[in-house]
Amino acid sequence: MYRDNSLIPKEAIRMAALGALINGNRSYIDISTEVRQFSARIVGPSLDLLGTSIELLKLEGLIEVVENSDGDGEELLRLTSNGFQELKEYLKSTIRSGSSDLNKLVVALKLRFIEVLEPSERLDQLVGLQTMYQAERNRLQDLRKHEEWSAGLLSELLDLELAVTDQRVLWCGEQVKKIEKIISSS
Repeated sequence: MYRDNSLIPKEAIRMAALGALINGNRSYIDISTEVRQFSARIVGPSLDLLGTSIELLKLEGLIEVVENSDGDGEELLRLTSNGFQELKEYLKSTIRSGSSDLNKLVVALKLRFIEVLEPSERLDQLVGLQTMYQAERNRLQDLRKHEEWSAGLLSELLDLELAVTDQRVLWCGEQVKKIEKIISSS
């Protein structure tokens, strides 16, 4: 992790691999294919996001072999309790400001596997995400105020970016309310 408790690219891929096992046993090929295809669809092909070896996750005790399936030599793997705890730590990590490709992937993975977290932990993550989007909106609004920098089509692009960011802030607010309702009813 970076010093601010946000994930480095390798950890984002580890989160994807561990999360792929949440719903049950899977083969090595299934996991690696899903991780590669999911990350490529979020951020495009990237050398920075080449996957962590699943063998390394096995050596670290985060996943384990259940059995060989159908005699074809393909192992079925499952998440260990240590792997589940590691996944939860990744899900609770900080999200860096800005809209980098890594951030897009981390946000997508956090939202994809958010149900693993307790409601109060989900609330923390959604509030953090909303705060990040609000900071992004503030940055874009400040940039938009500087007419000397808004030549060409930049002002129209900023308007588009602001509209998307505003929608993200609103969506996060709606999700926060849903989680708060769940917490208050329990």
